[in-house]
Amino acid sequence: MKTHPRHTRARLAVAALLVLLAFSPAAARGRNTSKRKEVKVTTRHVTTSEATDILRRFPALVPDFLVSRKDDTAYMAGTFGFVEVTIAPLARIFPTARFYRGHNFNSPPYPYLMAIEGSKRYPMPYGFNHLLIDNGLKVTDKNIIELAKAFVTVAIGEGFPKVTFLQATRTKQVISGRPYSVRLEIRTDEQTEEWFFSLSYWHDQFVTVYRRGPHGYIDSYDPPTHRPPSKQ
Repeated sequence: MKTHPRHTRARLAVAALLVLLAFSPAAARGRNTSKRKEVKVTTRHVTTSEATDILRRFPALVPDFLVSRKDDTAYMAGTFGFVEVTIAPLARIFPTARFYRGHNFNSPPYPYLMAIEGSKRYPMPYGFNHLLIDNGLKVTDKNIIELAKAFVTVAIGEGFPKVTFLQATRTKQVISGRPYSVRLEIRTDEQTEEWFFSLSYWHDQFVTVYRRGPHGYIDSYDPPTHRPPSKQ
């Protein structure tokens, strides 16, 4: 059966419109952005003088049983083993902050990530909102996807597995009675995961982040919200 020329033209017009929407900036700001992008991470072992400076500025990092050796800079630097971590999304959002991986003194030791900016230290990922506010930033419709991806990098980054962002979608999904505004689909070294982000009462910070994998729930994060200092 022959297709009427008018029907053919209509189908071609619809196809052209779909292609235009798929590649337009407006579509990228809309409901779904699915460009796959692997997160690049570089690391650098800090020098003895850098490690000494960090421990001098933040003495709470030093447990009581190491206080007697705090002046042995080489020993302390080797014991803490700080590594500076550079992750492109974080460098764009927080250009003046430095990120470091360290480890606590549990048995076995457990790695952690922290940001340092000026005189403040921000444990990650629970200090994410605090760092955001101190940089004069907040979650908006324009940056919510970028900030959600940044949160994933600091929450998953203790061992720094390879992370690829597969899909980013605005959503209204409800999980255990809580509404979520963003869904990210990522692939790590081991599996594909979903991350859901719920906003605070003021809709300017993340209040709950829910993470699940192929077999269900993996973890959840509740970074404390912070209000900017009031202007006098």
